[in-house]
Amino acid sequence: MTWVGAVLIAVTAVTAPQTAAGLTAEQARNAYVCLPSLADPPDAMVLFQDGKYASSSIPFAEMRAMGSGSLDGKPAIVAEVVWNTGGSGNWEIVALFREEGGRAINAGIYSPAADLPDGGTMVGRIEIRDNAVRLYGEDPLHGRTITTPLVVNVSVFAPCRLATR
Repeated sequence: MTWVGAVLIAVTAVTAPQTAAGLTAEQARNAYVCLPSLADPPDAMVLFQDGKYASSSIPFAEMRAMGSGSLDGKPAIVAEVVWNTGGSGNWEIVALFREEGGRAINAGIYSPAADLPDGGTMVGRIEIRDNAVRLYGEDPLHGRTITTPLVVNVSVFAPCRLATR
């Protein structure tokens, strides 16, 4: 191996996503995801396959933007999920996945809603860096990609509400 090859391998190792081999995007794309109730709980845990889900009550659900890295010292994957219940509006959340027993487990959800900076209406890109999640918004109606991220930490991700209170 040449000196240049060794440097390239070292740089690649430093810049590669910092997730464990046991937590992959493929696992997250084939995991149960919490879709929040649009009214009162309970929320719905639905099994995605290849990043998609459909049923009679949810004709369209899809994972789009995804990021991986380390949060609070543990591997994490964060994915934007958009779905429709058959009406004119789409709904969006960001789901946090952790590895448990060799599977991706949806550890919490967050709705960025109107918190995206500069008029962003949907999450277009996700980065996990410096123990924080960076959500980069987009404004598709006006053809804009927002360069200022909404930065959040793990504490904003709430557990799925599977029972009524």
